[in-house]
Amino acid sequence: MSPRDRLLRRRVEQGYTLSELMIAVLLTSLVVGALYRTSRSASETFNQQQRIAETQLRLRFAAEQLRADIARAGYMATPNSATDPKVCPRPTQVLQALSIERDAPSIVPLATDNQFISPVVLRMTGNYLSVDEYMVAGVDPSSGEIRLQNQTPQWARMTAEEFTRIFLASANNSGRMVRITSPTGEMQFALVVGGSFQSANSTVLPVLRLQAPPTVVGAGASSSTAGAGCGISGLGVGATVAPITMVEYRLMNLSSNPVLADLSPTDPVAAARKTDLVRVEYDLQPQPVLVPGSMRVVGEFAVDFDATVTVDDGFPIGSATGPVTLRSFNYGDTDITTLMANVQTAGLGTARPQRVRSVSFRLSIRERDQDPGFGWVARASGAEALTRYRVFDNRIGAARVRTVATDVVLPNLATRNLR
Repeated sequence: MSPRDRLLRRRVEQGYTLSELMIAVLLTSLVVGALYRTSRSASETFNQQQRIAETQLRLRFAAEQLRADIARAGYMATPNSATDPKVCPRPTQVLQALSIERDAPSIVPLATDNQFISPVVLRMTGNYLSVDEYMVAGVDPSSGEIRLQNQTPQWARMTAEEFTRIFLASANNSGRMVRITSPTGEMQFALVVGGSFQSANSTVLPVLRLQAPPTVVGAGASSSTAGAGCGISGLGVGATVAPITMVEYRLMNLSSNPVLADLSPTDPVAAARKTDLVRVEYDLQPQPVLVPGSMRVVGEFAVDFDATVTVDDGFPIGSATGPVTLRSFNYGDTDITTLMANVQTAGLGTARPQRVRSVSFRLSIRERDQDPGFGWVARASGAEALTRYRVFDNRIGAARVRTVATDVVLPNLATRNLR
């Protein structure tokens, strides 16, 4: 055996020195630490992307629901019953396709930190119960009964459950409001107080009982809002009936709601500071009455909801042939809530919902939790994008916010071209 081999054998038999072991441990620690940091960073990035994806999904769902309901404003109804020349006689309570008002400031938690947030309450009126209007077979002015045709394609889709849902199942069991349209296009509104369903195969016709008999041609001569041509003619054959309800969107805190409180966080502070975009349905009797069980969350953890409009300012007012002059308002413009106010209380010279041609809305939804790694920076102005939201004022970080803004054309108002 050579001297070199004997030296190597002796080193193996003696083992590693303490210095060699310490160096090996140090190198192993550095490698394990680097792997841990890489793994932790990858895990945090993955979790963050998951939270962002969830927020985006909630935002997309809410925006799609909003688009569908806004586009339906005025569907089978009227832009403004106080100015619509086709509405005769005019209802005592003004019906309008769209209204916008600012919510109470208290809806925004930690308002000192979360500045420049002033959500709106958006209300739309129209047929939100059916895609159909139903043909009239006859009207009995003395009893207030309307007989419906049951040999039409629309009625072939009707069931007893649908009949109840569309015409009868409402708040306080007092029936829905319906629009009755004559063959010449005149509209009047009435409240259904009862009815009986009959299938498409029945020889007996389905019936709706109204709170008051519908106006027939000739009776309108005594009305202060119409002449002798107001109402439906003869037996009402050829007229149509469609249900009318109101849909409302607003931010709400549901921590004390007996039905939806389960959606609130278990932490009472977090629950008190959570707001959601909520959709609610109302029956018009003629004042709005909440439909039981209609409240549902459309956008969970929504923190801001704003809307603006584009209107036709063409002249002369009331003319359908004058030049079109479209004017769009910026978000937050005080003229929006004036123009889109309640016609009944604001008056015809102030509120003009019939002039609206499109609605733009902006919806912001935050992540579920406040991220300590996402620093809190207050917004400098309302023009700055809302990207961070403060949920807890005694914890570091902020919740990330995602926002969508989109325009929705109102075909049911644009085609009427009322000013």
